[in-house]
Amino acid sequence: MPIERKLAAIMFTDIVGFTKIMTTSEDTAINILQVQDGIFNPLLKEHSGNLLKKMGDGLLIEFSSAVNAVECALKIQSNIQDYNKTDGDEFHIRIGIHLGDVLMLGDDILGDGVNIASRIEPLASPDGICITEAVHQSIKSKLKIDAKRISEVDLKHIDDKYTIYKLPKESSNNDEVEQLIVNRNININSIDDLTNTKKEYVHSFKYNLLYGFFPILYIFPLIMNISMGDSSFSDFINYLVSIEGIIEFIVMLLVTFFVSMFTYKKTYKINFKDIRNVSLLLDVLILDMNYKTFSQESAIIKYIHKPKIEFMYNSLKGTKYYPKVLTEMDMLTVEFDGNTVTISGIKFHVNKAIKKIKNREIRR
Repeated sequence: MPIERKLAAIMFTDIVGFTKIMTTSEDTAINILQVQDGIFNPLLKEHSGNLLKKMGDGLLIEFSSAVNAVECALKIQSNIQDYNKTDGDEFHIRIGIHLGDVLMLGDDILGDGVNIASRIEPLASPDGICITEAVHQSIKSKLKIDAKRISEVDLKHIDDKYTIYKLPKESSNNDEVEQLIVNRNININSIDDLTNTKKEYVHSFKYNLLYGFFPILYIFPLIMNISMGDSSFSDFINYLVSIEGIIEFIVMLLVTFFVSMFTYKKTYKINFKDIRNVSLLLDVLILDMNYKTFSQESAIIKYIHKPKIEFMYNSLKGTKYYPKVLTEMDMLTVEFDGNTVTISGIKFHVNKAIKKIKNREIRR
């Protein structure tokens, strides 16, 4: 798959209250989508906008110029307001625009430019536009706009705080900074279990037998007794062939068998209806499950589990001093491909993540 990295102005749009409109009248909702297409299509062509993805009522659009993006957004809102003065089905949209680095993976687009644009779009007022400081700096000498500046806005999963600008400056919706965090439900097309259960369980059992719980719980204590002089090697052999030793050996095998039932690798593929829900998956992992980023390569991110109750060990996690077997147990790998995410890790953590994701899913 060809990969291209570039700077782009990314626009997210969303119809206000579309779910309610759809529930009330499907005919009205479909008509509004058709009207939206009729307004957007000529304006995107005029301003060299590239429609990357439709997400129900929302659109993901790329522009090579921040000026083109903002000019297009202003005309879109103006045309929708003109349409709403007619006897047609009234609707309103929000628009968010950010200028940033993006990664093109075939027909999909990823990166901070997309993530931040999706975060600020809900912060726009109905009929309004929300842009970041990067967009404002790029257009301020070329376009005359009167925007409301809001500093130090905290966007979930974005390390830095952002300054945003809201258009128009005066809005009937008197938003305060503390109202800028918008909670969204997760809307899922499908969750597919890709796990080869038998293969992964056998691998987990072998690993725990050779490197994990079996040597840690059984072999290592026996070796320590010999090295500390509490018993000799002949005592060790005699113990192994004794009834007590055989029983302990069998018990440790059963413990390893049982532990492997919870530590074999599970893999799920989740397809979201809305690419913006991908960031909500990260909400679940980082905010709800206390995962921290371990490494990132292209569209693959590895997370390590650092719950607060394990504060004594958290500083060691991810370092060479932390046992490899425990690191693998704590690791979660997430691979992004547009609005599809593949998540893999040990059964206990992955199943817990899937359960939390389902709990936030919209039920229709």
